[in-house]
Amino acid sequence: MKTKSWIKAILSGLVWGLGQLFNKQYWKALFFFVFFAAFIGIELSTSKYFYTEEVEHELALNKIPGESINEILHDFPSYYMTTSTSSSHYPEDQDLNFEDFLVEIGVEFADVNGIKVPINKTEQLFTEERAIEYFAREFKKSSPEVFINLSTGEKTPYENIDINNYYNIKTRETLYYNETNNKFYFERNREDETSNSNIREYVETPLFTNEVIENPEILTSKEGLVRFVKTINFVGNVQSGLFVDENDNLYINAIRYDLNSEGVEVPTNLTLLINLNNDLIEADPNVTLTPKRILGPIYMNENNIYEHYRPAMLHNGVRIQYNDIPIMSSFKRFMSDRISGPYGRQIESSDYERLMLMVTFELNPDIFENYISQYENFFYDRAGMFTKGAWSVLTLGVAHRQNYSNYMGLYDAMVGRSGTKNSIAHLISLTESIPIQGHISTMLLLEGLIALILMCFFLIFMVWSIIDAYRTSEKLRKQEEVESQKEYFANVWEDGFEYIVLSPALFVLSFISIMPILFGFILAFTSIGGPTSMVANFEYVGLSNFLALFNFTEGLGSSFGRAFWNVLGWTFIWAILSTATVFFGGFIQALILNSEKVVFRKLWRTILILPWAIPALLSQMVFSVMFNEFGFVNQLLQDIGVYNILQNIGILGKPFSEMSGIMKYFWLGDGNIQWFTNAHNTTFVKATLVVVNIWLGFPYFMALMTGIMTAIDKNLYEAADIDGATGFQKIIKITVPMVLYSTAPILIMTFSGNFNNFGVIYFITGGGPNAGLASRGFAGSTDILISWMYSLTVDHQIYNMASVFSVLIFIAVGSITAWNLSRTRAFQGD
Repeated sequence: MKTKSWIKAILSGLVWGLGQLFNKQYWKALFFFVFFAAFIGIELSTSKYFYTEEVEHELALNKIPGESINEILHDFPSYYMTTSTSSSHYPEDQDLNFEDFLVEIGVEFADVNGIKVPINKTEQLFTEERAIEYFAREFKKSSPEVFINLSTGEKTPYENIDINNYYNIKTRETLYYNETNNKFYFERNREDETSNSNIREYVETPLFTNEVIENPEILTSKEGLVRFVKTINFVGNVQSGLFVDENDNLYINAIRYDLNSEGVEVPTNLTLLINLNNDLIEADPNVTLTPKRILGPIYMNENNIYEHYRPAMLHNGVRIQYNDIPIMSSFKRFMSDRISGPYGRQIESSDYERLMLMVTFELNPDIFENYISQYENFFYDRAGMFTKGAWSVLTLGVAHRQNYSNYMGLYDAMVGRSGTKNSIAHLISLTESIPIQGHISTMLLLEGLIALILMCFFLIFMVWSIIDAYRTSEKLRKQEEVESQKEYFANVWEDGFEYIVLSPALFVLSFISIMPILFGFILAFTSIGGPTSMVANFEYVGLSNFLALFNFTEGLGSSFGRAFWNVLGWTFIWAILSTATVFFGGFIQALILNSEKVVFRKLWRTILILPWAIPALLSQMVFSVMFNEFGFVNQLLQDIGVYNILQNIGILGKPFSEMSGIMKYFWLGDGNIQWFTNAHNTTFVKATLVVVNIWLGFPYFMALMTGIMTAIDKNLYEAADIDGATGFQKIIKITVPMVLYSTAPILIMTFSGNFNNFGVIYFITGGGPNAGLASRGFAGSTDILISWMYSLTVDHQIYNMASVFSVLIFIAVGSITAWNLSRTRAFQGD
């Protein structure tokens, strides 16, 4: 039965060489097992499979900029106990002072000259983790989330509040006021599906609250409306735009902008009473108003006005601060010594930022869970090279770059504003947010492709092992002769010698040629694009980039779709015309130089071959300068009177707006002839490019065809003369077919080359005129696909669409080239 053979084959797939071992072919088993061991060895040596969950958390936290200050914090308990006393730093109602916390974690003290000093090693007990735990515990007690009654000062825990019973008061807003009906409106832009354009309209809204008006009045113009701006002014962290009177009524600043007789807005400062009915009530000028310190958002119900205090919340552009805790006074002095004191600089600003963020994580488990879900990933952090490679190519990574700014809510407590007691603001410089780098998709894709290509080479030996184990087992089952292992390896060397010799080259080729092709191909199916996309995380989008080329109304298709078909059409026209002109230009020159009537043929041949000897880049740049609007060619034409003729005809020296009918296609410029910059008559620019390209390309074909014509059998022409053929007939019937037979493959390759002729376009016109316009997909009028791709990648970083075009170029040029070559007699003759 074949069952045993199948089992051995499966075993060889699981452990390469295991099937050969059961077949008692030990050397073959060892041969395959060596590659299996190398494969598994690479996977395990590049992995962290055996790490614990705690270490996995640590790997995620290591992505935060800055270093741990764990070793520095070991000294803090001794510093605190020798420089402070608990009674001087903690009020009597404090639940847990720092000394009690140290006892709780196992620190023992001795009395030395009336000062308690830790006697056991605190580095094993008071760690960064313990410090964060204690700081967070104290901040939670000092800064609970509450609703504060602005009249009584009473604080209500937020969890006891039903927020649905309150209206949020909007204190910063731009509105428009209608004095006739006493209504307010906010401005919004709405996309109109009919016209595919944005419509600006003005929607009725309450003056103060966030209450939604049912069936609001909507205006299409702000004519007759007065601009009305509610403002909050800040002095430090104090919102001085809010005021309170002696009856605890709350007022807000506002500015009303009326139009004067000249139509200029004139501001008028107002102080408005905040009320639930959203009535426009100005403060009595005789009433004394006192600035009110309010940090959080304001809420109102039928009875009272409240401030919502939530530490670290960003409100009106200001981060609400945690209240100070007693331990921070000593801690900031301790940190000051480690930054600029006798110990020298032991920590950097980024280290302190990291500590503050870690405290924030301890205070806000939801933020920490979000961080862990983003940056703790088994495949990214722990998987080996091949597993991670497969995951990388399949997902392109999952973590996006994020900025964490909540830690700035601890600034006042842990850093201190400049000028405040024990502030260390002058010693460190914190950023407004800490950027955490996500998965860089380009790097993951490159590393993944390297891993997968390398894995494919290893899998060759796996497949080889499976097939060999099955075939050998079958021979043993059928009692057929099995060649010895020595003979087997000798036959492998003999039969596969060519492949063995070529394998090193194939191995290198896979990484320097195949991998970049795959990389570019995959980018066409992703969302990569933008200045930072090469170091960011992007995603697969399927065929949407390709489908956008057929959608001219929205998204990428609205600009790139239209531009693609225009550029593609011109690319084909350019490739055909530039190939045909240089081919027949060289053909005609070769015919002339092969004629015996031409004297000094060698001299003419040498002169005409010179353009080919000059570097193409130099020639292209010379043409760009010569045909400049103020260049040598225009100056020459002006001197010899050609300008006068063109001006008399009416195609030069007048604005394009004065041209009409077919004359628009002959307009050469307003002042000078715009050979390469004529934005209104791009057909003229394209024709100029084709003509210039003849100079650059015909010498090659002239030299090639001269040699081919020389090799044509003279007897063919003599026979044609006997038959009475004319010179033109001999060219058509003899010369052209023989030349085409020999040059057809080269002609097709020239077409492919011109299809991707980057140099002529880029160095002469730069893709222009009309280049760099977003509405045209950044495609200039003379851009071909390859120059457009260059502009998209280098100038505008739109990598996904550039990759789409590269895939389409490959398909188009490859298909046309293969089809044409297959139909040539030269190809069929092989």
